[in-house]
Amino acid sequence: MATELFPESRLLLCAGTLPRATFAERVEAARSAGFDAISLFPQQYLQATLKERLTPADMREILVAAGIALDEVDPLLDWFGPAASAAEKLMFAMASELGAVSINTPTAFAPDIGLPELTAALVRLCERAAKHGLRIDLEFLPWTIVPDLHTALQVVTDAGQTNLGVTLDVWHFFRGGDTLQTLRSLSAAEAAHITNLQLNDAPATRRALPLRDKLALAGATLDQLTDGIKVHGARRFFKVSSAMKSTHPDATALMAEASSGRVLPGDGDMPLESWLQALQGVGCTPTVGLEIFSLALARLPPAEVAASAMAAYRQVAAR
Repeated sequence: MATELFPESRLLLCAGTLPRATFAERVEAARSAGFDAISLFPQQYLQATLKERLTPADMREILVAAGIALDEVDPLLDWFGPAASAAEKLMFAMASELGAVSINTPTAFAPDIGLPELTAALVRLCERAAKHGLRIDLEFLPWTIVPDLHTALQVVTDAGQTNLGVTLDVWHFFRGGDTLQTLRSLSAAEAAHITNLQLNDAPATRRALPLRDKLALAGATLDQLTDGIKVHGARRFFKVSSAMKSTHPDATALMAEASSGRVLPGDGDMPLESWLQALQGVGCTPTVGLEIFSLALARLPPAEVAASAMAAYRQVAAR
């Protein structure tokens, strides 16, 4: 389905919007709401193969029957070493088996290194991904060494890889202090580097959580820890996560909200309409994904969440 603002772009139901759906539920929710594609976390793939007893052929059949593509696998977290990790190999296999075109690569677990070292690691990753016909999308996070869009674009430019782009998640853009002028001032070359757009919303000021959500957040955090161990193995996960270098004084609160407190587009205070129009105005043609990590949405049936996300996006895009 073409989007109003980005007519050539796929519209993607992101894995984080339905963190605990089964594979079949995820695909059906995307189909019924009118999405073109989905993304998939590695732990969701492992659940599908180990608990739901689906083979890659089964998953491909489900996707084809629904007319839904798998666009990206997300997130690759431990990409800073000299060689591919087990998690990276798993994600290459997922992409190959299910037809994904990209791997989303956040800087969440970046160790205490400088930008030149990070850029060199990214070049190595792109070279490995190129052998699988995959694009790498670098996602900036405001509490890391790559905290904003400007830095991400500079890293991508310095890396000089043809299979490398930037993921612009509007939550990170908003909380990192970027503005409409940031987008309006992008050059054509910079706009072309933005290959992946993730949409959601947030209030201008972070809200205190009620007790119910505090308990839910504790459960979600434990789930994330368990997922990390499943994907990376316990020793590897604790090694890479403990080496993470945070550069923001409010990192813990930012990470908690990013993983649980987002709202539907239009329900927060982001000037989404202006941002989307500015991106289109500078020639940006990204995949458009709805990524809404939300404790409230996680309590609802997958099809209802997907329909709400699509309706919210359509309302924002039509203004």
